[in-house]
Amino acid sequence: RRTPNSRRADRRVNVIALIIIAAVIVLIIVLLFLPVSANLSFEGDFSVKIKLAGIKLYDSEKKSAEKPKEKPEKSEEKKENTFSKLKDRYGFSGAAKEILGFVKAVLRKLKKQLKKILIRRLKIDIRVASPDAAQTAVEYGAVCASFYPLLSFFDNAANVKMEQINVTADFESGKPEFSFSALVKLRIINLLIMTYGVFSEYNKFKTRNEL
Repeated sequence: RRTPNSRRADRRVNVIALIIIAAVIVLIIVLLFLPVSANLSFEGDFSVKIKLAGIKLYDSEKKSAEKPKEKPEKSEEKKENTFSKLKDRYGFSGAAKEILGFVKAVLRKLKKQLKKILIRRLKIDIRVASPDAAQTAVEYGAVCASFYPLLSFFDNAANVKMEQINVTADFESGKPEFSFSALVKLRIINLLIMTYGVFSEYNKFKTRNEL
């Protein structure tokens, strides 16, 4: 038979357990709403730098630099980045359409989240070029037809400030280029939701293009 002292001890243990659980829940909630900033950029390959409450957490460029050097033949293979692979398969305009299509799919998936984040210093630079001037003109028209509706959708859906947007036709160099960068500010909970959405669409993008 349990004594009054043992029952009081059990109640004390239960209260302590409830306090610990409540403290853990409060801590998780606080962490989920901490501010995060991410510097995103794409220049052939994607890179990201993440800070939590002003403290640097992750730098993809630094991680890549810390990796051990591979054999020369493997290094040569790594030089062909995602955009180059797409360009070799579809041409520049086709590669740009694939990437812009991926971005559009991500934006549609995350439309509700876009208003909850800040996007600053957005820069996009697309230079359309090919060895043939007529082909360059055709590709330039195709890229503009895909890009500007996407940009309009993004501008209406997101809290964004654009710094520099360039889409040009280069009839001299014959070398096309595509790059972007942006500073994104949000909460951890929004980051988790967006990360899931981005990786979900990126897996579809990779599967579709056999990357």
